[in-house]
Amino acid sequence: MKNFTSKALLKKLGGLAFCLSFSATVFAQEVLTLEQSLELARQNNVSLRQARYSSDKADINLRKSKFSYLPTLSAQTDVRRVNGLTFDNVSGELKRGNTNTSSPYMVGQLVLFDGFSKFYELKRAQQQAEASKFNQVQAEIDMEALITGFYLQAVLDRENIQIARERIGLIQQQVDKMEKLERAGVRTQDEVYQLKSQLATEKLNLITQENNYRQSLMALVQEMNVEGSTTYELQVPQTPIDINSKLPALDVVMERAQAYSPQLKAAEATLRASRYSHSIARSNVSPTIALRGIIGSNYSSNYRLADPETGTFSRVPYFDQVDQNQQKIVELSLSIPVFGGLSRHFDAQAARMDLRNAELDLNAAQNSLAQTIQQAYQDVLAAQEKYNTVMANLEYTEKAFVSAKRSYDAGIIDFYAYLESLNNKNKAQTELLQSKCEFYFKQRILELYQG
Repeated sequence: MKNFTSKALLKKLGGLAFCLSFSATVFAQEVLTLEQSLELARQNNVSLRQARYSSDKADINLRKSKFSYLPTLSAQTDVRRVNGLTFDNVSGELKRGNTNTSSPYMVGQLVLFDGFSKFYELKRAQQQAEASKFNQVQAEIDMEALITGFYLQAVLDRENIQIARERIGLIQQQVDKMEKLERAGVRTQDEVYQLKSQLATEKLNLITQENNYRQSLMALVQEMNVEGSTTYELQVPQTPIDINSKLPALDVVMERAQAYSPQLKAAEATLRASRYSHSIARSNVSPTIALRGIIGSNYSSNYRLADPETGTFSRVPYFDQVDQNQQKIVELSLSIPVFGGLSRHFDAQAARMDLRNAELDLNAAQNSLAQTIQQAYQDVLAAQEKYNTVMANLEYTEKAFVSAKRSYDAGIIDFYAYLESLNNKNKAQTELLQSKCEFYFKQRILELYQG
């Protein structure tokens, strides 16, 4: 299985640190990188562990099918007590009263022909084991996509917290200046109240952003399935990213994804397994030829032998009788199913429906893969266009904000014009961060699905 969290992943992470800068104070936090998050999820994620157990179970069933070709051997014994009239086969006499008998035996059987049922069962088990392995790989891909998405969302929410704090800091500075100007008689008290109202709104927005971050971090930890209440500080790799790198053509990406996709290969293996299941159901109406070997013996409490010296009859001990009365049998049996309530007929019909469903599952997997690749491809292109647009806009919004701040301090523009300029700058910062995160996440989806 391919390890997707290699050093190459850190190189592909590109750019998050280029677009992110965190200065929030963190107390007693454990540093957590994306690579560590993926590794913890590989160890503890419930869905991934279930996929591994399913794969191990499929391997066990495969070994079971291989060993089913071996002969079977069974041993059995019994003890019976008959009260009354009975014919004793051991002594060859008609006896009345109490008779104790026992018939230990051992049977070995080798099936020579069963309509190729065991052959189809072995082939089905091989395909099911193959499908389980591909499902395990797909589960790891899905897990990495989830962890990456949760991680980037948490990073994005934390950056939004930083932006909100910067807004609060700027507005707080304006409140302080406005209060001084109000005391000097240059500004009115209404203007101070307006600023304080906006400051309260920004603090409420900060609370919302902090709650969003806690929820995103909680979702990440829950998906990793890590026990305890450790508080993490998300760490972003310091690797630049070429967000304007040209993507291969969509047809090329789609062809690679279809050639690699574990999801498609699992669906194809499941379809082949369903075909073998249908063959098994049809082979159940075939005769069965088996070779048996039996070693047995008998014991009876009525069996006695005369003593040559005294002429008296005495009961022969159990194990002596078992040794003396041995039977060895070899038989060839033919079993032909004639009528069984049409159960075999209905089993074949049900297997045929399972085969049709497996064909539809393969079509659904093909459509799902195509939709995922097409959507991710378009999202990457959109993120690139958005990034270029926002980069061009961010420089002007920052300059506009500096100019608006000077004008507001000089009393040329009102508070709302100043606030609109601040909002434009913060919006451009947020959009830049979102475009980078969206680009990385969708680009990572394309890479994962191409192998």
